[in-house]
Amino acid sequence: MSFHYNKSTKLLTIGALSILLLTTPTLAFANESEPNDVGTGAMLNDPTLTKSLEAELEELAKEKDQWLEETLMEEDFRINNVADGEYYSIHVTNYKQENGYYCGPAAARQSLSFHKSKSGSSTGLPGQSTLASKIGTTKSGSTTTGIASALNSYKGTFSFSSNTYVAADITNVSSPRTTFENRMKGVLKNKTNAPIVLLETRYLDRYDGKSIRHYNTISAYSYDYTTGKKRMRAADPHYDAKYRGTHWDPIGSTSSKGIFRAVYEADKAGSNKAMAY
Repeated sequence: MSFHYNKSTKLLTIGALSILLLTTPTLAFANESEPNDVGTGAMLNDPTLTKSLEAELEELAKEKDQWLEETLMEEDFRINNVADGEYYSIHVTNYKQENGYYCGPAAARQSLSFHKSKSGSSTGLPGQSTLASKIGTTKSGSTTTGIASALNSYKGTFSFSSNTYVAADITNVSSPRTTFENRMKGVLKNKTNAPIVLLETRYLDRYDGKSIRHYNTISAYSYDYTTGKKRMRAADPHYDAKYRGTHWDPIGSTSSKGIFRAVYEADKAGSNKAMAY
């Protein structure tokens, strides 16, 4: 499997990812009839993962990370579009998740809103129940591999066939925060994807200590060279208006609160992948 990068169009293709990630996972759980009481729809572990799939996903993430790093180093990509800083932004529509375990489908619909807007497609966005079916969502929640699979199934519909989503961890790389930043700002600056992250919300100040596993869509990255502050803008689909909406969060570190810390800790806790980007 390999990425193919065309510098004239800045497009990315992944050899066999359509086979790897376009198969909707079949999930079965003993507690499907019970409400999800540990979050708003993000599973702790991914029961579809096998050693061979893990290896394939790691290789895809390495190749995509290398491509993103290369594009961020290109001269035209180093030109800042704001004084004394960096600011990369895409349009993402915020949607309220329709029930207590649909944060995955809602986040996926938010990401597809970017692709619909960018492509100018007249096709309507799929509903959350349709996306839940494609993801394999149950009352136990969604998996990130399922989310990536569902998003990739709309490559032709919304014209992003060369910018495939990859499900990946962040705790298995040598420099987690740097890799996380490069992934997020890379796809945002290239305007290729609207990345989805898995969060442990107690590491975000806006959740006031409330601890759930939850999906958000990232729509912007900001770095103020003067203050040194780095932030990311997240579209949160929470069913509760107290948490739902568009929020700017500090990036944080492995020891300080922020969007990176929330993703890092969510990844550490279980086998469910940390992001789809």
